[in-house]
Amino acid sequence: MNKLQQLREDFSNIKVLYVEDEEGVREETLIFLKRIFTHIISAVNGEEGLDFFKKDSYHLVITDLKMPKMNGRDMLDKIHTLNKDTVTIVMTASDSNIDFTQTACNAYLNKPVMFMDFIEALESLRNKLIQD
Repeated sequence: MNKLQQLREDFSNIKVLYVEDEEGVREETLIFLKRIFTHIISAVNGEEGLDFFKKDSYHLVITDLKMPKMNGRDMLDKIHTLNKDTVTIVMTASDSNIDFTQTACNAYLNKPVMFMDFIEALESLRNKLIQD
């Protein structure tokens, strides 16, 4: 069994919220994420992401930081207030000039994200995600 198949099997019950404002990046990344996750929804900004989170529970939130309406850091702060156990991955441009050190997240990846780096991040979070 290859890594993607193993992750898909391990994460078959994981609900994912993916938040990214850039349409091209969002669509390309969703194609990859759907190869791993069965239950995934996407939002176009932090405000919409937070609204989705309030309506349903998600095990994993993957987000950009620099977005309109509500940035990823503020969204994650509010999400962690609602559920401190939510696993979060930040994916943001390394040249975005955003200080992510004050952002509570379980993994941080620079864009453009190398998908093997993303897989390694998921593997490192496996136990935290499937602890139920």
